[in-house]
Amino acid sequence: MDALLRAINEPETIRVVAAITTDSVREACRRQRASGLAAVALGRALTVGALLATLGKGERERVRIQLAGGGPVAPIMIDAHGDGRVRACLSAAKGLRPLELPVSHDSRPSTATALGVRGHLVVTRDLGLGAPYQGNVALSSGEIDEDLEHYLDHSEQLPSALRAAVILDGEGQVVRAAGVLAQGFPGSDPDSIRAVRERLTGLRALVEAHERALEELVGLALGGAGSRAMLEHPVRFDCPCGPERALSVLSTLGATDLEALANEQDQTEVRCSFCGDAIWVAAAQVRELAAQLRLTQS
Repeated sequence: MDALLRAINEPETIRVVAAITTDSVREACRRQRASGLAAVALGRALTVGALLATLGKGERERVRIQLAGGGPVAPIMIDAHGDGRVRACLSAAKGLRPLELPVSHDSRPSTATALGVRGHLVVTRDLGLGAPYQGNVALSSGEIDEDLEHYLDHSEQLPSALRAAVILDGEGQVVRAAGVLAQGFPGSDPDSIRAVRERLTGLRALVEAHERALEELVGLALGGAGSRAMLEHPVRFDCPCGPERALSVLSTLGATDLEALANEQDQTEVRCSFCGDAIWVAAAQVRELAAQLRLTQS
C-alpha cells in the first residue's frame, strides 16, 4: 500500500518526507494510458506532488502544480492534498516512442524530452488558512523533480533536496515508484542539504533493487544517521470529479454558448482530464445552468 512518512533528523535540523507511490502511479498511468517515458514523467509528477503537500500540519493543505515546457506531454498538472490524496495528468504523448528512454546527466531516464526544457512551472499552495499563495519560476532542466527543487530553493527559499524514481519493466509499465524530499530548517548548515542531495542520486538504484520500506528511504537521505518519525499516512490516487464539477466546468462557457449546446444535442459529455471518466449532462440541466448564469449576471 502506498504511504508517506514525515521524519526529522536527530539534531532536528532537517525534515525528511519519504513516499512510496507505486499503486497511485500505476492507477494514474492506467487512466492516462501512459507507458514508457510518459509513465516516468507522470509518475515523477504525482510523486513530487504528494511530497510537496506536506508543509502544513493539517489535512486541509492543497498544492496544485502546472509544468509547461512545450514538450509532447506538457502541460503536466498535479493536484495533491495533505491527507495523501493526489492526482496528476499530462497531455497526449504524441511523438514519443514508449520504450525509448533518454538518459539524463545522472544516468537515469530523462523527462526533458517529454516535458521540454523551455517554459515555466506554477505552484499554488493553499494551507487552508486564507488566500492561497502562488509562485512561479522558469524550468531549469526539464527534469520534473529537479525543477520543483529549483522552485523550492528560489521561490519559497527553502533549501531542499528532492528526488523521485519510477522503475519500469521491459514493456514500459510501472514496477515501483517512490520519492524523497528533504528540507533544512532556518539556520541549518547549507552543506547538510547538499550532502542529502548527493545521496539521493542513489534513490533509483535503491528502489530498483527491490521493495523498500519508508524508513530505508529516510535512511538514504540522512546517510544512515538517526531520525524520529513524526507522521505516517496512506497515499492514494483520488479524483473527486462528478456531476457538480461537470456543471462547474460547463459554467465557464457562458449562458449563450450553453443554450446553443443544449439545442444541438440531448446530452453533453464532460470528460475529466485527470481520471478520464465521462460525465453526461442532460440538455435540460444545461438550459437550467444557462438560466442561473443569466440571473447572476442581471
